[in-house]
Amino acid sequence: MSNFKVMLHRIFSSTSRRSQEQLLAKLQTVAKLTGGVWSKSCVRLFNDKLAAMKNIGLQCNVIAAHRIRRSGQILRLYHTLYGKTSPVQFFRKLGELMKKNPEGKMFFLLGAAFFDWNENRVSDPDLNRAADELKAFFDLKITDYHDKQGETWEKVHDEDHFKLWRCPVAGSSLYKYKVFGSYKDIPARAFFNIQLDLEYRKTWDSHVVRLEKIEEDEETGSEVIYWATQFPLGFLYNRDYVYVRRSKIDQKNNLMMLTAKSVDHPSFPVTKDYIRVGQYTSNMLIRPHRSFDENGFDYVMSYYDDPQLYVPTWAINKMTLSSLPSFLETLHKAARQLSHTKGYISRFHPEDSEKTGTVHSC
Repeated sequence: MSNFKVMLHRIFSSTSRRSQEQLLAKLQTVAKLTGGVWSKSCVRLFNDKLAAMKNIGLQCNVIAAHRIRRSGQILRLYHTLYGKTSPVQFFRKLGELMKKNPEGKMFFLLGAAFFDWNENRVSDPDLNRAADELKAFFDLKITDYHDKQGETWEKVHDEDHFKLWRCPVAGSSLYKYKVFGSYKDIPARAFFNIQLDLEYRKTWDSHVVRLEKIEEDEETGSEVIYWATQFPLGFLYNRDYVYVRRSKIDQKNNLMMLTAKSVDHPSFPVTKDYIRVGQYTSNMLIRPHRSFDENGFDYVMSYYDDPQLYVPTWAINKMTLSSLPSFLETLHKAARQLSHTKGYISRFHPEDSEKTGTVHSC
C-alpha cells in the first residue's frame, strides 16, 4: 500500500501532463494484473481521502464562522463602549490616522480609531471643577478642611514650604492627598513646562521605563499618555498607567492648571509585564508670586492612585507619605536645571496653550 500511496502522490504532485498520463497508465496495468485488488484499494482510499477532505472543509468552515462571529462580537462590544462612533466615523478616522502615520502598526491605528474622545477628553468644566477644589488650599492657615462633598482633609505634614493633607477614600483603607508647595528660586513657567516635556522626564526620572504620547484631541488638546514605571520596591511587579491629560494657562487670573485621569485605550491593553493602575487622578494649580517668568510661585496638587499592592494598607500609605515629598523635590531640582537652559520659555509656546496637554505629576 505504501507504493500505491507514493504513486498517487506522484500523480497529483506532478506538474507535467505527460508524466501524469504515464503514471496513470502504469496504475491501470497494475490494477489489471492484481485482479482488481488495487482497484478496490483505490476506491476505499479515495473514499477515505474524500471523507477526510470533507471533514477538513467543515472544520475550516467552523473556524471561519467562529472568526466571523467573534469579529461581530468585537464590533458590537466597541459599539457598546463607543456608541457615538459610527462605522462611517470610524473609517474616516482610521483613514486620517493612516495618512498621518503611514508606517504605523495597523493594530495601534485601529485602537486609536476606536478611542472615543467624546467620553474621555478633559473638558473645560472638568478643569474649572478641579481648580475650584484646589484654590482653598492656598490658604496657609488651613489645618483640617471640610470640602463641599463633605469630606474631611487632615493635615499630616506642616512646613513653611511644604504642607500635606490626606482624606480617606470611601470603600477603601487608602487615602487621597493634597499638597501645598512654594518655591522662590525658579519661575512658575519652568515648573509648568517640565511637566509637559515627556522626553525631558526620561532624563531626570530614573523610574521611567516607557513614556509616550498615544494620541491627541484636536478640539481640546487633551492627550492620551502611556507610562510604565519601576515600582519603588524592586522585588514587586512594575506598574503602568494609561491616562488622559490636559493643561491650561489662565492669563487673566494668573494661574496655570494641569490635570490628568486614568482611561482605557484599545492600543494599550493590560499585559502580563506590568500591573495596570486603573484608578488614578492628579490635578495641579500653580500661582506665580508675580508673573509666570519671574522666580517665585505657590502650587497645590491633589493626587490619588490605587497601586494594586496586596500588602497592609498602612504600609502603602506610609510609602506614599515618604515618596510624595521626595518626588516633588526631584521635580523641583529638574525644573531648576531646566530654568537655566536657554530658550526654555519658548519651548511650548504656553501663551497659546488653551489646548495644551497636561501632565502626570506623580
